[in-house]
Amino acid sequence: MGRVLYAVLLIATFAPCSALAGKIPENLFASVYYKNDKIGQVHLTTLKNEKGEIEQLKAIASISFLGLEVYGFNQNLQEDWVAGELQNMSGKTDDNGTAHEISLKRTQVQYDATYNKSSLTLPLDAFPTSPWHYDITQNHLLFNIVDFELLKVEISESPDTVKIGDTSIPTTKFDFTGEWKARLWFDKNKQFVKGEYDVSGRQVTVILDPK
Repeated sequence: MGRVLYAVLLIATFAPCSALAGKIPENLFASVYYKNDKIGQVHLTTLKNEKGEIEQLKAIASISFLGLEVYGFNQNLQEDWVAGELQNMSGKTDDNGTAHEISLKRTQVQYDATYNKSSLTLPLDAFPTSPWHYDITQNHLLFNIVDFELLKVEISESPDTVKIGDTSIPTTKFDFTGEWKARLWFDKNKQFVKGEYDVSGRQVTVILDPK
């Protein structure tokens, strides 16, 4: 289970950026499902640059798997992006009592990172497992933002339709195989609509709520 924790359910906060001052944030909500039961909610607040790229993101989420024992997964993550390039990342994850703490800083040649206070480096061509960014679909080397494990993937795409409430949305579905298995759906504006991936050994579905 330990290697399949992905940054889809998270709490992310960002310091103000002067380049984005005065821009209006967009608020979105998504529901998290496990075997057709709603088990969590995500609140996204994003600020974008003139190209529509996410440069600041705040996501507040909680998830609980109910059964013989309640299983909780919570994450607090911070990201900072400039012109589509990750600059800094830090965060803490509580996977039902197991702690994961990370930090990352971009340099000219690599990412300098720490995981639970141990130093490591990551290549600049690796992209975080963050489903909110369309650019994840253009990268075949990812890194897990819970523990910085590098993940090699293959990606295929196909047209699909996602129904949100009473609205059918034309999308492109991206299937990730290899060391990260997931499906992500983005609309014609390259905005996240739906995702399916593993969280703590369980396959969950995250769907954008109707506006």
